[in-house]
Amino acid sequence: MKIAIISDIHGNISALEAVLRDLERQGNADHIVVTGDLFSFGPAPDQVLVKLEQLPRAQLLLGNTDRYLLERTYPSLPNGDDWQDRLLLSFQWTAERLGAAGFDFLKSLVPFSVIQDRHRQLLAVHGSPRSDEEGLTVQTETSDFAVDPQVSVIVGGHTHVPMDRSVGDVRFVNAGSVGIPFDGDPRACYALISNVAANGCGPTQVELRRVRYDVEAAVGQLYAHNHPAADIGAYNLRTARSIGSNLIYTAEMRQRNRN
Repeated sequence: MKIAIISDIHGNISALEAVLRDLERQGNADHIVVTGDLFSFGPAPDQVLVKLEQLPRAQLLLGNTDRYLLERTYPSLPNGDDWQDRLLLSFQWTAERLGAAGFDFLKSLVPFSVIQDRHRQLLAVHGSPRSDEEGLTVQTETSDFAVDPQVSVIVGGHTHVPMDRSVGDVRFVNAGSVGIPFDGDPRACYALISNVAANGCGPTQVELRRVRYDVEAAVGQLYAHNHPAADIGAYNLRTARSIGSNLIYTAEMRQRNRN
């Protein structure tokens, strides 16, 4: 059994299409799990919506930013900094692009998915088994969560940083981000997992795949679609770093992003 884990698309249709083409080149998968954060911050949430609705054999999960959209409870940010204000405006911009059909789609999303592979299970979440705002990291331990003993693989996203770590009998996999990686590598990232029920059948295999796509096309869409946080998005896409880790965001940086 082969399972593809696609996470944190964030409205980046160029990156999503590149990942789906790469998955096809790998022979596709028996299951596709999209672990949330589908639309917000990127330039083309409406196009991502259409692509996901056409995706076969896909299980679609609710991420924290999807939940913010659905509940219309956009997170408040301190300090009132210009870049933070524009990030908040992007939620309303995304909601308008999605329209009623997009909100109906959001209502259909579920918080987790379990895939059974013989006597073992893969548990897919957005962040972690206890919160959609907590990601799987290199510090994650099996004692952090109470899960079914049949679960041998736990997968998620949220942090935008890919990770593969075994702790005892449990494999923790963070699929990174398709749309906005934050590990310094701007290529889209997703995970392919094979052989969840590893006992007697060889080890569970995890491949964190990186896929090149036209980053500048995504940047161009941000400006062409008048995204309220286009400068921030351009910085994030080009550097694969979060603007939130660099609070000094000057007019000079904005001009450089436009060039």
